[in-house]
Amino acid sequence: MGILKNDGVVDHRHEQNEKCLSRHGGTALLTFFISQDTRMKVFFSFFLVGFALIPVSPCRLQAREITPVRASALDIAVAPKIAARELAIKIREKDFVEREKDLAEAEKRVSGKLKRLIALQERVEVELKELKQIRDKNFKNLIKTYSAMSPSKVAPLLDLMEDSKVVKILRAMKSEAVAKILPKIDKDKAVRVSLALGLIR
Repeated sequence: MGILKNDGVVDHRHEQNEKCLSRHGGTALLTFFISQDTRMKVFFSFFLVGFALIPVSPCRLQAREITPVRASALDIAVAPKIAARELAIKIREKDFVEREKDLAEAEKRVSGKLKRLIALQERVEVELKELKQIRDKNFKNLIKTYSAMSPSKVAPLLDLMEDSKVVKILRAMKSEAVAKILPKIDKDKAVRVSLALGLIR
């Protein structure tokens, strides 16, 4: 039976607790109770009364019933589409990761080629600088040699050269030597060279 409260309402939770107690351990407790002496029976009676008055939810004494989840027709119809969409997203993510990997490898290759090109350019610049120094040194030696030769011997050599080279050579020589060489070279060539040197206006 339930316990009557002060407000006149019967609390049936104690009745449920008593049922759970009798269902799960009633037989064992009754046997234990009979085998004890009077003092123990009195003590144990108070213990059982107090235990019966404790409001315990039946769900704590009884196993919970598992309610099966029921899927609606709409859920069943949409499930394949959701699965397909999730699969497509996974494929895109995988493709994106592979593209990022390919891009990183391409950037690494381009960076390596750029470094090699820069190194090659620096080496070429050094070689050109060295070549220029050699040419300048050789040119200076050539000018020194032509300056030591007589004008009659230098003129035939200059006649065989292009006008631009003759102009460059005569421009590097002293004006006294140029004045002696020009009359010895071909007349037409001498005019063109003189115009290039700014000797004739």
